[in-house]
Amino acid sequence: FFDHLWNENGTFDLELAQKQIQGVLQVCPDAGVLFRFHVRPPKWWTTKHPQENVVYGNAEASPDEEIGLTRILEADPRNPVRTSMASKLWKDACGDKLALFCKTFSQTPEGNALIGIQVANGVFGEWHQWGIMEFEADFSPSMEHHFRDWLKTKYRSNQHLQTAWDNNQISFDHVSIPSVEEREKLSEGIFRHATKERHVIDYYQSQHELIADNIIHFSRIVKDNWPRDIITGTFYGYFFSVFGRQAAAGHLALHRLLKSKYVDYLSGPQAYYPESGYNAGEPYRSRSLNYSILLNGKLWLDEYDQQPRRSWPYLAIKDNQEVYAQTVAENVSLIKRNVLSPLLRGQGLWFYDFGPAAMHIHPRNDHNDQSGTSGYWDHPAYIKSIGEMVRLAEEILHRPYQSNAEVLAVYDTESIYYMPSTVSRMCPITNHILNWTTVALYYAGAPFDSIHIKDLKKVDLDSYKVVLFFNTFLMDESQKTYIKNEVASHGRHLVWMYAPAFHDGKHTCPSFVSDITGITLRSLNNEGVPEITVDRAFVNVPNQSSRGALNPLFYADDDEAEKLGHYTGTNKPGLCRKTVNDATSWFIGIPVSDYQIFRQLFKQAGISLCSIEKDLIYAGSNLLMFHSNTAGTKSITLKETVYSIHVENAPATKVLDMNTGSVILE
Repeated sequence: FFDHLWNENGTFDLELAQKQIQGVLQVCPDAGVLFRFHVRPPKWWTTKHPQENVVYGNAEASPDEEIGLTRILEADPRNPVRTSMASKLWKDACGDKLALFCKTFSQTPEGNALIGIQVANGVFGEWHQWGIMEFEADFSPSMEHHFRDWLKTKYRSNQHLQTAWDNNQISFDHVSIPSVEEREKLSEGIFRHATKERHVIDYYQSQHELIADNIIHFSRIVKDNWPRDIITGTFYGYFFSVFGRQAAAGHLALHRLLKSKYVDYLSGPQAYYPESGYNAGEPYRSRSLNYSILLNGKLWLDEYDQQPRRSWPYLAIKDNQEVYAQTVAENVSLIKRNVLSPLLRGQGLWFYDFGPAAMHIHPRNDHNDQSGTSGYWDHPAYIKSIGEMVRLAEEILHRPYQSNAEVLAVYDTESIYYMPSTVSRMCPITNHILNWTTVALYYAGAPFDSIHIKDLKKVDLDSYKVVLFFNTFLMDESQKTYIKNEVASHGRHLVWMYAPAFHDGKHTCPSFVSDITGITLRSLNNEGVPEITVDRAFVNVPNQSSRGALNPLFYADDDEAEKLGHYTGTNKPGLCRKTVNDATSWFIGIPVSDYQIFRQLFKQAGISLCSIEKDLIYAGSNLLMFHSNTAGTKSITLKETVYSIHVENAPATKVLDMNTGSVILE
């Protein structure tokens, strides 16, 4: 933090940064250290320049509470007093000081151990807009000035702006930040109107591009002012588990960073909900579209910050060794699952400890009543397991990465600009389809890759038998043409959810949905929470319900389509399939949350499921990891060969060689 370096009297002190590296080198003399460098200004600077602060639309900024040893970022997720990320004064001042740090620290002995700098700002340093959880931002003069400049770059003239916004009275000099009420207004069901609400769409896009450009700006300063090669990265690319606030405070300008030569890696904590992977049998999930990041030549690093489940060898004077040993064994299985998941997707991770863990977990602490004497990972069993996975990771590192997935999941970020995202009006579908539907996919028994629709042309389609289109509600003509000509071919199965291609950025039209799916679909107005009654073609699948009201709804009106489910209480088909040229097109009118739908659909598409049970499967570079919460003999199918793997104690995590079926780590 600049609070540690840059003093109000103008002096710049490197002592704490040096001590941090000295402490690491005392334990590991050949360590390479990466700093997470918060580029927010020191609090004295924020106090001195109140005109540069973020302004919330539904609350006054609240000063940090200074009680005891308070973290600098303690108040971040609320409505804190913070400098706007649109402040040019902040950007210039902190940019100069970051350059000064690089030039001076690089000349110290400790600087020789610094291999990288991760630039950080926003809520918890994760580049979320201030107020993410409960407040709307940013209504500051700095943001208004930025928004006007952004519009001038996009539209060039007032006439073009007036046409785009369908407002003959507007001009660049009179544009204001959309109010909370304007952000909540929707004229096309759950979608924004392309012209009537274009000012809101433009505002969100300008905010996201601003934050991405800030990251690039500070990353470039690091590379330009460090005299040697240095790695730069950032927290960015969160797509899953963003609390329904993707437009207000997420990371939607992903490709802006993927194209930048100044950013080497992106990173983020694992998904926190639903089913965060904290418990046995749950999927561990990265927050980003991992395969897109690989396709664009970048690295993704998970921050593994989940504390192993707590247990004590003794409860007061009562012996608890048996439960304690079982908890440690289960934690080892979970750590393996959580570490191997990103590794088998061609990515990496680091272990994070929030501080003293307040756990009597280390065996030497059996009778120690001083909480917090051990860190998250400070247990011999954990260290041993991590060492085994480090050796496997070093082996994988030297293999060209190869996906072993036959399922491709396609998502979009830009469609989110056209959907609600305020605290009082959350999007009724985005959170569902990105999180609960995706979680169901993990249980379906087949590895899958996740990409952004912009990267669809970069993948080798020959690898995939099924392509799932999730929140791809916005498509341009180029994307539609490629999908119809290249993706919908070679016997492939395409699965469409809710309203694919309904918006083209200029209009919404039900015919767009029919055109992309190849199924004649009609729209109907709907006010309630829709449910689909699934026909008997899907065995043991309960009715599927949306998590919110969806309007419009789409139903099949096509004699050539096989009807497999209807909206409950109507005769309108909401689940169907149809052969379209050399492909099979599936339409599902609402997000689904039951893994059995995916599992049975995959089998009909000719995919040999790796597991017939509700086990978790991850695969890559011809290695397969499965995690099971049940004991017994498992039938695991690898490249159409069935292997029997015995699980004596559950939960269990094992890694298999996909060519031989041999277990190489357990």
